Amino acid sequence: MQNEKWRVLIVDDEFRIGMLIKKLIRWDELHMECMDVVDNGETAFQIVKSKRPDIIITDIRMPKINGLELIRMTRELYREMKFIVISGYKEFEYAHRALQYEVNDYLLKPINENELNKVLKKIYQELESRRQQYRERIEFQETVSESRQIIKRDFLKNIIEQEDEAEIEDYRVSLEGEIYRGIDIKLDYVDYRKSDKKQDRLTVERIVSIVEGILKTEAEEVLICEKENLHIYCLFNYDYSKAKTIRNNINDILSGIKEYLIGFEQYEVTIGVGKEKTEFSEIRFSIREANHAAGNRIKMGTGRLIYADSIGRMKEEEAVSRAKEYQDTLLSSMEIYSRENLEQCINQIYSDYMLREDLDFSYCYEVADWIVSFFFEHMDMQKEESRQLWRRLQSSCQHCYSITSLKNLLKTNLGGYLEASRIATEAESTRPIRQARQYIEEHYNEKIILEDIAEIVGLNPVYFSVLFKKEAGINFSNYLVNIRMEKAKGMLRSSNETIAAIAEQVGYKDSRYFSQTFTKTVGVKPALYRKLHS
Repeated sequence: MQNEKWRVLIVDDEFRIGMLIKKLIRWDELHMECMDVVDNGETAFQIVKSKRPDIIITDIRMPKINGLELIRMTRELYREMKFIVISGYKEFEYAHRALQYEVNDYLLKPINENELNKVLKKIYQELESRRQQYRERIEFQETVSESRQIIKRDFLKNIIEQEDEAEIEDYRVSLEGEIYRGIDIKLDYVDYRKSDKKQDRLTVERIVSIVEGILKTEAEEVLICEKENLHIYCLFNYDYSKAKTIRNNINDILSGIKEYLIGFEQYEVTIGVGKEKTEFSEIRFSIREANHAAGNRIKMGTGRLIYADSIGRMKEEEAVSRAKEYQDTLLSSMEIYSRENLEQCINQIYSDYMLREDLDFSYCYEVADWIVSFFFEHMDMQKEESRQLWRRLQSSCQHCYSITSLKNLLKTNLGGYLEASRIATEAESTRPIRQARQYIEEHYNEKIILEDIAEIVGLNPVYFSVLFKKEAGINFSNYLVNIRMEKAKGMLRSSNETIAAIAEQVGYKDSRYFSQTFTKTVGVKPALYRKLHS
């Protein structure tokens, strides 16, 4: 619109004068263009009606329709049209009548170029000012509209999240209908390992468009917001007379979304429908009912509508308290790093949900959240990688749409983590022993006592002694003797050094004590061993 030029129509019964006027105007400087030059009012009026110029420069005396009549007729259609009257007549009557029609200026022939362009420049400034005001008005309207949408979205988020019923009044927006109802449109990944954030955004936007398009004709007000894990909440209100139609609209929403998702094969959709409410203060309950209804897809299946009045009754505290009955078993399986016990415990926790039909199965997700939190709160959480797994697993659970898939997800991830933790723990516990063995291998010819080695590897001497025997299968002192004797045997076989020299090289200052130890350990005296293996 910024590059659009202002269009000028020139009307004079003497065509050559009209063309002269066209030549006098500084079109580029004024950011204007000539729409046409015509010689009578009738033709000019047809152009006004069909092409609507911005400015008309017209003579007074013309055949068929004169200039003043053209102005009058045009003013009845377009009040904002700009007029410059040009005439060779100086009579006051014409000027006076032209002013009555609110013309922008009145010029006398012969036309002065500077005067004409000065008048046009003034009109240009007025038009530009009007255009700018229009732009600002449109921008303001868009801002107001956007702000209203933000207010509505935030209002819906607040009533979903707020616990205090009194606070809902602080976020009241205008909802004129007699009945309030909430729905939860839940998208689940067919494979949560292949999520695509960009595609998620496009899909959510399209679903919002589908919902608004279907509900706008019957609902008084429609509020929509997206929450984590691809929940799209919608709150709308309507009159009693529209109740049946609205129910059909909800069916249409599901059909429209499923039709749209056919081309993707990466989402499953379910719509949970809350109960109708007649009190503003009960809005949040319809939204929560819709959320619980959508959660029951884990038992009832996806691709369908689930109404809140069709699901079982159960409180969150009851669901989680049932799971907590197994926390000691869960903890003990973690303490001994038993993946098998952990998986059996998860199966037991969900046994009721697998066998019964009268529960609120949305709490399967709450239980999963509790299991994941309990597990990681009692594991070593020093590594950021573990924390990321915690968050990712909680999110992935929300995309499982069968109890079996939810159990398998928990068992695979928590069981795998437990197995990895066991291996890491065992590796960590054997590390000091590996260090001790390495030290002995490198310093066997020096004075070595258990307390010194324990200090080097950072363990209590008593604990180090017990751990060493557990890992090596032999106590520390015997291990050290065995290492020294093996070294001595090699020297006796490969060198001609004296027994005393070999004794000193493997850590014995007393060659007699060395010979006694060698004989006791190997079964023969050092000299005989050399003779037998030389």
